[in-house]
Amino acid sequence: MSYKFTTEELEKLLIDYNKIACGDFKIEQPKNVYIWDETLRDGEQSPTVTLTLDEKIHLAKLMDDIGVKLIAVGFPAVSESEKNIVKTIVNENLRRSTILGIARPRKDDIDACIDADLKEIVIFMPISPIFRKTLKQTEQDQLEKIRTAILYAKENGLKVNWVSEDGTRCDFEHLKNVFMTAIDAGAERIVLGDTVGVLTPCSTRYLITRIREEVLDHAKEKIYMGIHTHNDFGMAVANTITGVIQGCEYPHTCINGYGERAGNAALDEVVMNLHRLGINTGIKLNLLPELSEVCEKYFCKPLSQYKPIVGDYAFSHESGLHIAAILAHPLTYEPINPRIVGRRRKFYLGKFSGSKSIMAALKNKLEVLDLDIPEDIIRKIVTEVKTKHESTSKEDLRKSFHIIKEELKKITRGVSDKDFFEIVNKYAQPYVPDEFKPKLGKSKNK
Repeated sequence: MSYKFTTEELEKLLIDYNKIACGDFKIEQPKNVYIWDETLRDGEQSPTVTLTLDEKIHLAKLMDDIGVKLIAVGFPAVSESEKNIVKTIVNENLRRSTILGIARPRKDDIDACIDADLKEIVIFMPISPIFRKTLKQTEQDQLEKIRTAILYAKENGLKVNWVSEDGTRCDFEHLKNVFMTAIDAGAERIVLGDTVGVLTPCSTRYLITRIREEVLDHAKEKIYMGIHTHNDFGMAVANTITGVIQGCEYPHTCINGYGERAGNAALDEVVMNLHRLGINTGIKLNLLPELSEVCEKYFCKPLSQYKPIVGDYAFSHESGLHIAAILAHPLTYEPINPRIVGRRRKFYLGKFSGSKSIMAALKNKLEVLDLDIPEDIIRKIVTEVKTKHESTSKEDLRKSFHIIKEELKKITRGVSDKDFFEIVNKYAQPYVPDEFKPKLGKSKNK
């Protein structure tokens, strides 16, 4: 038997502690937020990843279509090639999205952004004590660099965003002074960078609250805030959502959670969590799978089948008990209707299948709506299906698994040691001590 419920009935049947908690804590979460995506910049910094110009343009257009507000596309000062890539994407004249380039607080970096035809830039600097020590900078040095750079960018007609890199490991007084200096110099958005992913939702709430109360509430004009998280401890999405709830209107994301080390906050996961909280991101949810698939192809980084929202198993079921419940009403074992995000649910047959699974499979595969199969026959089919699954050779599965793992290694290589040392030998041979030079004409001891 299947059930249909009204929206009002479902609200009583599905207790939502997210809404209860926000109400009890009197949290005024933003009604609208704007996705700031870093796939083409931070995402491309994933080990061994390199994107062609055509791939970057295609991904930028897909993000424009889906509703991403800001797209960071590169670092023009890195090289002439990178500057030309950024310039080409800028001149694609996307309909909705604004293109961003990044710069250090240096005149030549900002000039490179101007040469790339950018109208809006992101100036960043690592500000934590460990970076100040290794960069040999004082707090005052940093504040002066920030002020000078932002003023120079503004004088040249650029809209400026400020990012406090490694801000989540910075002493709060300096973090506060950095943000206030950036705002006073003309930054229109400020971003807290959790560069090595050390925050938890608890500390995220604490930090954003203090920044809001001690910095933003004292600004002369409305200043928007963003949060940039990394996934080193698996907290990127949770910290991003917490940041938004506390008032960050510009969450940073990367498609599929790509990025340096353990990656960044996944665009689809951030968007869907905010959607469930009633926060509008302007993203066309049904286009998320296409964007994910194209990006996966260009990055050559296969997604986990267990990846939320866009992974193969996200809306898949094998357990007979689960399938029976889903057939009664899908929200028994699914948090959302998969069609919302352009997906379809899948039922798998295996050792945990039951009679409901078999009937559902028959109806799906044979497209017959009225099947009158005796119960004893159904039981025989169920038993045979379970036996068939359990008799599958694990040795064959392991062989396939090993082959796939070895093949994956071929697409996760950077420059090989052999190629690297050939390049070194080509250019630096006069500087290499004799004991480290390759010994020619000598056979190895057997």
